[in-house]
Amino acid sequence: MYGIQLDPASELTMTAQLCRQIRQNIERGEWGEGMRLPPTRKLAAEFGIARNVVIDAYEQLIAEGYLIGQTGSGTYVASGIRTSLASAGESEGEELEMERLGWEGEASSDSEGLIDFEIGTPDLRHFPRKLWAKYLKEAAEVIPSTSLDYGDIRGEEALRKEIAAYLYRTRGMRCQPGQIMIVSGSSEGFALIAQTLRDRFDAVYLEDPTIEFTQHIFRKVGYRISPVAIDSAGMKVHELREWEPGHLMLLTPSHQFPGGGILPIQRRQHAVRLAEEAASYLIEDDYDGDFRLKGVPIPPLYTLNPGRVIYVGTFSKTLAPGLRLGFLVLPVHLVRPMADLREAQNLRPPSMLQIALAMFMRDGCLDRHIHKMKKNYRQRRQLLIEAIQRHFGARAVIQGDEAGMHLMVEFRGIPAGLDWSKSQAYGVRVYGVEDYCLIQGNYTRHILLGYGNLPEVKIELGIERLRSFLEEYAYRD
Repeated sequence: MYGIQLDPASELTMTAQLCRQIRQNIERGEWGEGMRLPPTRKLAAEFGIARNVVIDAYEQLIAEGYLIGQTGSGTYVASGIRTSLASAGESEGEELEMERLGWEGEASSDSEGLIDFEIGTPDLRHFPRKLWAKYLKEAAEVIPSTSLDYGDIRGEEALRKEIAAYLYRTRGMRCQPGQIMIVSGSSEGFALIAQTLRDRFDAVYLEDPTIEFTQHIFRKVGYRISPVAIDSAGMKVHELREWEPGHLMLLTPSHQFPGGGILPIQRRQHAVRLAEEAASYLIEDDYDGDFRLKGVPIPPLYTLNPGRVIYVGTFSKTLAPGLRLGFLVLPVHLVRPMADLREAQNLRPPSMLQIALAMFMRDGCLDRHIHKMKKNYRQRRQLLIEAIQRHFGARAVIQGDEAGMHLMVEFRGIPAGLDWSKSQAYGVRVYGVEDYCLIQGNYTRHILLGYGNLPEVKIELGIERLRSFLEEYAYRD
C-alpha cells in the first residue's frame, strides 16, 4: 500500500521504517510535489499500527522539510526536493554493489580453506586481550580531566615518556618526550611529515621496491618520486653521489621492506652525510625493528644524527594494527611546525588508549609480549624455511629471513610475468613483489610469504599448495 512495506521483525522501529520509506518515495520521485498523504487515522488503520506512530513520522518529516502540514487540509509533499530517477530495483542493486566493494582481502580471506601468507599482520590470536582489557578499564578510572579534553597535540605525556625510555633501553636512542608525537599509525605520521615539509621539498627518494602506501601519501601532497634500487643489503644509497635539490629520503634501514636487507654502517653514514650536506632529512621507517630474530635490534639511523633523521615507529606490529597507535621522534626544530599543522587539522589519537598503553609499557607488559612473540615468530620462520627447502630445494632462494614476519623468495627457472594471484585456485594466497615496485619488471619471479598471523599447522600445507600451483603453471616443459 502506497509503496510502503512495514516489517514487524525489523530492528528499526515502526516510526523509523515509515519515515525511511516515505523519504525514499519522495526522493525517487514516486511521490511528487504537492501530493496529499493519507490521513494519519486511515494510514494507521490500513497498516494495523497505532495512529501516534504515523503522527510521529509525519511530524519528523515535516521537521526535515520533506512534508508540509496545512491545518484543516492535510499533509503534502514539500516543494524544492531534488529527485532521483533511479528505480527501487536500481537502488537495491547499488546497495548490493556497495556491499561487494569492500576490501578485496577481506572478501576473499574468509574463503573456506584458503591459506593466506598475509604480509604485515602480527599474530592477532596471541594479542593479550584480558590484560589489555584490564589496562583499558584502569585507564578509564584514572584518566585526568585534562586528558578528556583535547590535551597536548603531541599526545599524552605519560605515553611519550614511556616511549622515550623504551627507545633508549632497546635501541640506544636518546630523545626527550617533547620530541615525540603520537600518531594514528605510521601512515598518519608520513602524511604529517609530507605536509609539514612540502614548502621546502618537492621530491622524495624511495626504496624500490617498497611498501605501496608511502608513495601514494607523498604523491598526494605533490612530491615527485625518485626510485632507488635495493640489493641484499637494502637501499643502494651508496650509489647516490649527490643529493638532488628538493629531495627527502624515506628508507627502512633496520629491515628493508620487502627485501629484508639490513643497511650496513657504511651506507648509513653515506646517507646521513648526503642529508647533512643538502640540509635535508632522512625519514626512518622502523616498522618491525622489535622483531630482530637473529641478534639484537639494529641501532637506528637516528643515533647518527638526531637533527637530520625523523624516526617513525608503530605499535601495529608489536601489538595490533587495530589500535592505530604509532609515533614520530622529531628533530627539535621540527616539533613546533608539525604541532602547528596538526593543531590546524585537529588531529589527535584517543587519549584513553594512550594512557592504557603507557601503563602497559610501564609495567613491562610490552617487553614480555615482544619476547614471547619473537619466540613464536622464530619458530614459524624456521618451519617455513624448512618447508620451502623441502619442496623446492635449490629452485627457491630465500632472502630477508633475519627479522620481521615475512620472507622474500625468488623462484629460479620459472617464466617471467607469472600471475601469482592464480595460486588462490590451489587454496593458497601469496604476494608478488612486483606489486610493491616503482619500476616494473625486475621482481617477476619473487614473492613474499608472511607468517606473522598464520598458524603453524598451515605452513606445510600452504607450501605444498604453492608447489602444486608452480608445477602446473611454471615448471611445465
